[in-house]
Amino acid sequence: MRTAGAAFSLLPGGDRMKISPLATVARWAGAGLVRGSPSLPIHKVVFDSREATAGALFVALEGEQRHGIHFAVDALKRGAAAVLCDPGCSRHHDGPSLEAPSALEALSALARGYRQQDRHQTPALAVTGSVGKTTTCCMIHDLLAATHRVHAPRDSYNNQIGVPITILEAPPETEVLVLEVGTSSIGEIAARTEVAQPSHGVITAISEAHLAGLGTLEAIRREKFSLLDRLEGDHRWAPVEWRARMGEQGSLFHWTGPAGDLEVQRQQEDAVTVIDRLRGREYDLPWALPTSWALRCFESALAVVLDFISDPQLLAAAVVKLSLPRLRHELRSADDVELILDCYNSSPYALNCAIDDLSQSSARRKVAVIGTMEELGAEEKRLHIEAGRTCARSKLDLVFLRGRAAEWYAKGLAEDSGECDVVLIEDGDRAATQICQRLEPGDSVLFKASRKEQLDQLATEVEQRLVTRHQISQQGGES
Repeated sequence: MRTAGAAFSLLPGGDRMKISPLATVARWAGAGLVRGSPSLPIHKVVFDSREATAGALFVALEGEQRHGIHFAVDALKRGAAAVLCDPGCSRHHDGPSLEAPSALEALSALARGYRQQDRHQTPALAVTGSVGKTTTCCMIHDLLAATHRVHAPRDSYNNQIGVPITILEAPPETEVLVLEVGTSSIGEIAARTEVAQPSHGVITAISEAHLAGLGTLEAIRREKFSLLDRLEGDHRWAPVEWRARMGEQGSLFHWTGPAGDLEVQRQQEDAVTVIDRLRGREYDLPWALPTSWALRCFESALAVVLDFISDPQLLAAAVVKLSLPRLRHELRSADDVELILDCYNSSPYALNCAIDDLSQSSARRKVAVIGTMEELGAEEKRLHIEAGRTCARSKLDLVFLRGRAAEWYAKGLAEDSGECDVVLIEDGDRAATQICQRLEPGDSVLFKASRKEQLDQLATEVEQRLVTRHQISQQGGES
């Protein structure tokens, strides 16, 4: 157990991993040593040449615009000890080099080998789910950081590059490793779990997201549960609403949510009750986060955290410091208008939660700026229309629609929009003006869409215009 002052967070560029000789790195990666001493020490792995420092292994990956090998010389100049690259790419530089059939696959193999020699010493808590992964990872880190040395991913580092890099960036002093495991096609979670070899696993939610690659809700369920299927021991947690579908297999897992093994209930505005049926305990904790889905993320985080810290007083001290990651219900205010930036990503479930929270707010008027939900495949039209119906039932006062799905949303809204005004806004510079012209003091405005829509930029433009509007009104009042 560590004192509060011993906690640390991951910094950009990563901390030093345990030192390993180049020959060992080559063996783990399944790579051949082309140039360099087998005993050359490696204590860091990077794929961005700007993060290369002395002793680093630069992994030259193929990018969307350019191949990483074109940055190998820059990495070596910055102090990188060696380069890991695709076959034949060593000719682009003169430094120590490893070649593998695929540098990308070699990165995963390297992380798997590194994790294999460390997994019995350092527990790894793996988080997956259709929504809430990053928020849950942040909460796990923040809940444990006062008592343990915790290493967590950079924001949404959850793919074929992010999971291995998170493992390899973990400093030698790490006591708990937190991993975010994402997917966009069948089999990816299983592959990343093989790399990570986690000791604990939790599924935050299972809903219709990434349908373009996964196909159906049942396929999504199987993909998410593939994380838990590969865990040893009984540290496997999933949302309780899926227990009935598991049949006899349901006894193999622990469950979060109403009547589950762990349930968190919000009894009042500033407190929650933890019902830990697994351990036969019940206690209250302070609570300050505003959204219902944040409470579900906390439930998922607590499920794995309780294996490391169970003292309610220690938990309470950590809970009061919890905050949400950027663009997850990020609050701003200008000209007495509240802006809610919840636009890091979107899916039908996430949108429904956000709209429900907005509809229950005490704002004078509830306003939503909604954009397209991406990666829904053949179901996208149906799901956007259903989302429009949800908005209509929520009795919002004003809805702005933007993007290629705007007409689908509008169709759903038209079925029962009541007194809700629906406005289709243009792309480009006029969008912020259109919105600001309709906003009034006391409004609460939700911005929700997939990242591709870049609603955060639109929200910033709206904020700037509202600030200007307020300044002009103040000047007018002083004249």
